[in-house]
Amino acid sequence: MKFTVHTTSMLQRLRYLAVALLLLVSSAASPQNNSFAVDVIVSPSLAEITLDRSLLRAVFTMRVREWPDGTPVRVFVLPDDNPLSDRFYRERLGMYSYVLRRAWDRMVFTGTGFAPTVVRSESEMIELVRSTPGAIGFVRKRETSSRARPMPPRWQIVLLAAPAHE
Repeated sequence: MKFTVHTTSMLQRLRYLAVALLLLVSSAASPQNNSFAVDVIVSPSLAEITLDRSLLRAVFTMRVREWPDGTPVRVFVLPDDNPLSDRFYRERLGMYSYVLRRAWDRMVFTGTGFAPTVVRSESEMIELVRSTPGAIGFVRKRETSSRARPMPPRWQIVLLAAPAHE
């Protein structure tokens, strides 16, 4: 019995497979769309505060316990396994979630501080930040369009500028 190998069809299949793999890898490596960008939200009592990366990092690592006006800082976060948390920690704070969790656990176990309050969802985050004086959290950036309704005035989104390179 003699087997015939169709090299042209096998080469063509390999090319298709290679193209499919390249497309898959390139889509996974490309930056994620803007619907997954993160906004920092603060309670209405903090509407006038300016947050730079260093202050934001100090707040989320629980090193800042009071805002400049004396209001206690209340930090709300999503669960560690939430992709939005991971993106926020990496892009806005320049840290990984496991590093933050280790710092928070150390503060709790040594009695030197508290961990942030973990909420189940972004809607719960919005409601708690809106209703808690001195609160800060983060949510998925909402798409804006000319037909979109304006955001409710009861909470403030603070946009962080990129650090200036000197």
